[in-house]
Amino acid sequence: MEKIEIKVLGMTCEHCVKRVEKAILSTGKARNVKVDLTTGKVTFEKDESLSLEEIKNNIEMFGYKVEF
Repeated sequence: MEKIEIKVLGMTCEHCVKRVEKAILSTGKARNVKVDLTTGKVTFEKDESLSLEEIKNNIEMFGYKVEF
Protein backbone atom coordinates (compact mmCIF):
# COMPACT_ATOMS: atom_id res chain seq x y z
CA MET A 1 0.00 0.00 0.00
CA GLU A 2 1.23 3.44 -0.94
CA LYS A 3 0.54 6.43 1.33
CA ILE A 4 -0.97 9.39 -0.55
CA GLU A 5 -1.75 12.98 0.41
CA ILE A 6 -4.03 15.18 -1.67
CA LYS A 7 -5.83 18.47 -1.14
CA VAL A 8 -9.59 18.72 -1.54
CA LEU A 9 -11.12 22.17 -2.00
CA GLY A 10 -14.74 23.05 -1.30
CA MET A 11 -15.39 21.10 1.91
CA THR A 12 -17.31 23.14 4.48
CA CYS A 13 -18.68 20.69 7.07
CA GLU A 14 -18.51 17.20 8.55
CA HIS A 15 -20.97 15.99 5.92
CA CYS A 16 -18.40 16.97 3.27
CA VAL A 17 -15.74 15.02 5.16
CA LYS A 18 -17.92 11.89 5.13
CA ARG A 19 -18.65 12.26 1.41
CA VAL A 20 -14.94 12.51 0.57
CA GLU A 21 -14.16 9.50 2.78
CA LYS A 22 -16.93 7.52 1.08
CA ALA A 23 -15.73 8.53 -2.40
CA ILE A 24 -12.25 7.19 -1.65
CA LEU A 25 -13.33 4.04 0.17
CA SER A 26 -15.91 3.16 -2.51
CA THR A 27 -13.06 2.15 -4.82
CA GLY A 28 -12.41 -0.86 -2.60
CA LYS A 29 -8.70 -0.26 -3.06
CA ALA A 30 -8.00 2.32 -0.33
CA ARG A 31 -7.94 2.37 3.46
CA ASN A 32 -7.01 4.50 6.48
CA VAL A 33 -8.62 7.64 5.04
CA LYS A 34 -8.11 10.75 7.14
CA VAL A 35 -9.71 14.05 6.13
CA ASP A 36 -8.74 17.36 7.76
CA LEU A 37 -11.61 19.77 7.19
CA THR A 38 -9.58 22.80 8.30
CA THR A 39 -6.67 22.31 5.88
CA GLY A 40 -8.40 20.29 3.18
CA LYS A 41 -5.64 17.67 3.38
CA VAL A 42 -6.67 14.09 2.80
CA THR A 43 -4.34 11.17 3.47
CA PHE A 44 -4.95 7.52 2.70
CA GLU A 45 -3.26 4.32 1.67
CA LYS A 46 -4.00 2.94 -1.77
CA ASP A 47 -3.42 -0.26 -3.65
CA GLU A 48 -1.01 0.00 -6.58
CA SER A 49 -3.84 -0.78 -9.00
CA LEU A 50 -5.81 2.31 -7.93
CA SER A 51 -5.02 5.40 -9.98
CA LEU A 52 -5.08 8.92 -8.61
CA GLU A 53 -7.30 9.84 -11.56
CA GLU A 54 -9.95 7.39 -10.32
CA ILE A 55 -9.78 8.94 -6.84
CA LYS A 56 -10.02 12.43 -8.32
CA ASN A 57 -13.04 11.50 -10.45
CA ASN A 58 -14.86 9.92 -7.50
CA ILE A 59 -14.34 12.99 -5.31
CA GLU A 60 -15.13 15.53 -8.03
CA MET A 61 -18.48 13.77 -8.72
CA PHE A 62 -19.56 15.30 -5.38
CA GLY A 63 -18.59 18.80 -6.51
CA TYR A 64 -15.21 19.17 -4.80
CA LYS A 65 -11.92 20.06 -6.49
CA VAL A 66 -8.86 17.85 -6.04
CA GLU A 67 -5.24 19.01 -6.18
CA PHE A 68 -2.28 16.62 -6.25
